[in-house]
Amino acid sequence: MDFKKEFLKYLHYWPWFLLSLILCVSAGFIFIKVVPPTYQTSALIFIDKKQEDKTKIITISTSQKNDEDNLEEEIRLVTSNEFLLSVIKKVNLNVSYFEKVYTVQNHKVNQVPFILKLTVSKDSLPLTSYDIKVNKEGFVITDTETKEVYRIQGYEGNQSVKDLPFKIILSEKAMKNPSYYFESDYKVSMEPTAIALKNLKTSLSVLADEKLKGTVELKHTGSSPVLSRKILNEIIFLLDKNIVINKQKLFTNTVAYLNQRIKNFTKEKDSIESVKEKYLQNNDIGVMNSYIVEQTADRSQKKETSLLNEKQIKLTYYAISSIKKSGEAQTLGTDYNLDAPTVNQMLSDYNATLMESEVILQRAQKNNPAYIALITQLQNQKQQILNTLDGYLNFLNQNNRVNKTEKSITDSNIKSLPTKDKVLGNINNDLTMKVETYVALLQKKEEAVLNSAILESNLKTLNAPETNYSAIFPQPISFLSASFLLGFLLPFGVIYLRLTLDTKIHNEEDIQKVMTNIPILGFIPKIDTSEKLDNTATSRSLIAEASRALVSNVSYLLPRKKDNKGDVILFTSSIQGEGKSFSAFHNAITLSNHNKKVLLIGVDLRNPQLHDYFKIDKNEAGLTNFLANKSNDWKAFLKKDTNFSHTLDILFTGQTPPNPSQLISNSNFEALIEEAKDLYDFIILDSAPVQIVSDTLNFSYLADVTVFVVKYDYTDKSNLVHVNNFIKKDLLKNVGILINAVNMKRAYGYGYGLKYGYEYQEAKVKEPWYKRGLIYKRSLS
Repeated sequence: MDFKKEFLKYLHYWPWFLLSLILCVSAGFIFIKVVPPTYQTSALIFIDKKQEDKTKIITISTSQKNDEDNLEEEIRLVTSNEFLLSVIKKVNLNVSYFEKVYTVQNHKVNQVPFILKLTVSKDSLPLTSYDIKVNKEGFVITDTETKEVYRIQGYEGNQSVKDLPFKIILSEKAMKNPSYYFESDYKVSMEPTAIALKNLKTSLSVLADEKLKGTVELKHTGSSPVLSRKILNEIIFLLDKNIVINKQKLFTNTVAYLNQRIKNFTKEKDSIESVKEKYLQNNDIGVMNSYIVEQTADRSQKKETSLLNEKQIKLTYYAISSIKKSGEAQTLGTDYNLDAPTVNQMLSDYNATLMESEVILQRAQKNNPAYIALITQLQNQKQQILNTLDGYLNFLNQNNRVNKTEKSITDSNIKSLPTKDKVLGNINNDLTMKVETYVALLQKKEEAVLNSAILESNLKTLNAPETNYSAIFPQPISFLSASFLLGFLLPFGVIYLRLTLDTKIHNEEDIQKVMTNIPILGFIPKIDTSEKLDNTATSRSLIAEASRALVSNVSYLLPRKKDNKGDVILFTSSIQGEGKSFSAFHNAITLSNHNKKVLLIGVDLRNPQLHDYFKIDKNEAGLTNFLANKSNDWKAFLKKDTNFSHTLDILFTGQTPPNPSQLISNSNFEALIEEAKDLYDFIILDSAPVQIVSDTLNFSYLADVTVFVVKYDYTDKSNLVHVNNFIKKDLLKNVGILINAVNMKRAYGYGYGLKYGYEYQEAKVKEPWYKRGLIYKRSLS
């Protein structure tokens, strides 16, 4: 991309850029002065969430405390409708007061010399505004929408007007000197609560600071810093009040809950104690430890008693067996260790009786009645001993059975000790837990009661509401910069769009993009009417110099001829009005100024133009007369010795024929050209446009060079496509392009300028500056 060319292209439209910049910057400056500036007021508060844990019955685990700095609940509270409605009510945002400083701008104020007493609810207020002025009679109130004027007599506010939603009274301070306020104009804006709530939500921002845990930043945007600070202070106050109220509710609910739980735990503790009591009674347990010792000792005693009883049974069996085996004169043993004193006494008596029988036997015979009586007595005693032993044995066996039963019971009691201990332990554990919980609830209750007595908020104001007096809208520097940028981009966009949509030819590049191999022969500048015909041999006008350059360039396209016949140069264009007749005229004059014999023929039978340059009647006889009747001598129709050159002859078109295509395609025209070649050095043909009619294509083969004329800022690029097709089909031969009517003041960036080795300057075209740049124009290189 050629940046210099692009820059020059847009630089040409500098008046539009300048006008747009002036308008946009001026509008931005006026807007800054007219629109009340908007400021941002901010405050920073800290909410200690950890402080709340002190009043909680259940302590949160460490993993759950990760969210202790989450302030979503507080943010939702501040942005809730109910909370903001309280702010609106406290700050009275339904009514705004302004002092009219300028005709287009009002200055919001917090104090006015009057007081409004609303006669309708704030929810029913109309969305409107009133202009209020104090005069010596009272108040003049004007509805800004309906322009209806209300007059209130007096300053006491006794008069009420049907259509006004308020009564007005002069303030106590203004009552002292009402005339002081006669020259001031005030404006009161009213809005229902719903609109005020919506506006407050729009202007309020509540965000938690991610870096500083537990902090909340409050921002309010408005035109009145005092009101913004008042709103933020009210929000902080109400939030602090809500926190305290919520804490009071929490303490009240906590104490009530604790009382209920304490009551329930008391019943549960008493119930567990009753269960323990019944269990101990049912199991005959006084104290579990003593019960275990007693059961263990009883078991040992029962075991020992059983062992002793079994030992006596064995000894009794042994004693009975020993006694039965003893002879009549044999003493019985007394060392059986029987725990039976009667048996032991009977054994001793038996042995004593036996001793007596031994004494009697020594003195008498065995048949001695005394001896026999003793023996009988011994037998009876021995039998009594055995009988006694049998009875003793029965007694022991009976005791043995009793002992085994008691031992079994004792063993069973011993085995049930762990179970009873476990059951009793569970009862004791439940009881202990209830008692500990009961004590903890009592402690929490005392803490809650003490905390409620010394209740304080966990909200702290880190930064009180402060206003940044650097206006956020409109920001003068940024707004003026944006206005300047808009002033630059607006014309740039319009020009860019226009250039993008523009399909006209403006330079060589536009032509070469379509007709790549066709040479550019030159250009004809756009000149003033007074210089239109200034093309003499000594002229230094732009048209004369451009025509000389064209002749030089055309000469390079002319084929080399061995004969001395003249060259035929055909001038044509795509459509009418592109200047082919003008170009052919000046080309013929320039060639004749070089002392060449030149014949200029008007071959545009439909719309001839050459006669205008020579001030000759359009219907004067000419080419059409010869074409219609070959017997006529075409030389008789020539115009010679014109004011432009004595070597230039002109054959005008003549009367417009009804059949131009048939007329021009007959052999008469070709014969004319062949004859003219012997008489002239150059034959210049001013033909018809090739895109409109086919007249030119019928004789284009006669030309040695075809000069195709396009007009600067006039010819459409699409026309070149059709002409290029004619060239590809050889309907036009040896073609060169001539660009006509180039505006030298508007053409730029392609090296033309206004100099050609000499100081030639185009006559100034006096044209209003605002018309310069309506169409994209570039110069031709």
